Amino acid sequence: MVGVLSLCLPIAAQETITPDELRITGEVNTAPALTLYRPDVFSTVDGSTLIHSLPVLTLLDGRRFPISSALGRMGMAPFDIFPIAFLSAVEVQKVSASPAYGSDGPGGLLNLRLNRMQTGGEVGFFYGRSDGKYGREDMSAYIIGTVGNDKFQITAGAAYEESDGRLPRFGR
Repeated sequence: MVGVLSLCLPIAAQETITPDELRITGEVNTAPALTLYRPDVFSTVDGSTLIHSLPVLTLLDGRRFPISSALGRMGMAPFDIFPIAFLSAVEVQKVSASPAYGSDGPGGLLNLRLNRMQTGGEVGFFYGRSDGKYGREDMSAYIIGTVGNDKFQITAGAAYEESDGRLPRFGR
């Protein structure tokens, strides 16, 4: 059986979470990894991350994340499709971001810092299986590559996830 150990330490008003800390969850993408890493603080709705069930303002390298959806206009971005491999850090501000950004972040602020490697790549694979009445098999993989110099950079990546599980049936 594969399990994920989560340490429930108090989150500071401002904290930096490293990609290595998120990778131990076994997730490939940012939003599910944050919710598994700190379930007492983070949750998701429609792929957007919440802090203590409140919407957060999401930034990419200190700038508003460019999303045109209704949640994006509220400052929330769907991180369920944003790979951890693209990140160098996730900066979390647990208190309201209103002094700097207005009322867009009542739950706080998430600032995704991009990995600025000039050239290189990364490949990751996760497989987990649990037995029992409601056992499941999970597999995820990703690949990312970057080439560039000080004037331009091209980054490409792909992720694949597959889950096969038996869910309980209630009522007959």
